[in-house]
Amino acid sequence: MHKILMVDDEPDLDILVQQRFRREIQQGFYRFFFARHGRQALTILKMHPDVSIVVSDLNMPEMDGLDLLLILKKDYPHLKVMMLSAYEDQENCSQAFKNGAYDFITKPIVFSELETKLKNLILNK
Repeated sequence: MHKILMVDDEPDLDILVQQRFRREIQQGFYRFFFARHGRQALTILKMHPDVSIVVSDLNMPEMDGLDLLLILKKDYPHLKVMMLSAYEDQENCSQAFKNGAYDFITKPIVFSELETKLKNLILNK
């Protein structure tokens, strides 16, 4: 089972992810956790250290995605991190890659693209 933490301040994303990956969740291929900001994500990671992928929004309250990425790379170097943003912001995208992000996806999320990117992260251990 691949455990994935989705970090986004929009609760609608939880429902969309659970609907889109319903079959994979039922089959035990994926288990998703959800956090609203970076601080909550860190709490979830302490409770579930076997999470292997984090998909994090860039712009969130309390702790944004770039700050979270820096902490993840320092404290959880085994994690693969994919950043997402509603803004096609080349500067933030470049900064995310420079800080260790494996991939980047823009909102609105095209779920077939997210699925492909998740599978690529899983296969490229």
